[in-house]
Amino acid sequence: MIGSKSIEQGPTVKKAVKFSLCSFLMLALQAQLVPHLPYAALRVDLFLPFMFVVAVEWSPLGGVLWAGSLGFIVDVFSGEFWGLHVGAYIVAVCLVNMASENFDCHNPGYQMGLVGLCALGQSVALGLFLSYFPLDTATLRSIWVSLSIRTLLTATIAPLVIYPLLGRETIGG
Repeated sequence: MIGSKSIEQGPTVKKAVKFSLCSFLMLALQAQLVPHLPYAALRVDLFLPFMFVVAVEWSPLGGVLWAGSLGFIVDVFSGEFWGLHVGAYIVAVCLVNMASENFDCHNPGYQMGLVGLCALGQSVALGLFLSYFPLDTATLRSIWVSLSIRTLLTATIAPLVIYPLLGRETIGG
């Protein structure tokens, strides 16, 4: 009885350590590299594709808890628009879990589409938030164009983030 319980917990602990290390690496990239990119449109959210991996690898409850925790940490570091990342990451995990019954979650096109949909939702929420500030029309148009490019770029890089984390044995079979 005790031996079987420890065997069941082994892969979960190993998975938690792996995802903690990946989360830390993503957070370091997101905090140190992405904000320093020259154009706002290039400042993608690396955690959206990572949430796809979390949803595939974890149970629905575990994925939502992981997404909520990471979203909270990213919101703390961003300092603005509290709840944007928590909401976006939880929605991403839930969408992947709901859609994985009907679609091949290892297909790069599906990955790009779903991550792009989540990035679009995040960009629309961010754009609406920024629209409440008094801005001239040119600045507001520039913000929406930048958010649109950011959405497309996030969708494009999704397979590049997802593939190394899921591994070949998961993708191939």
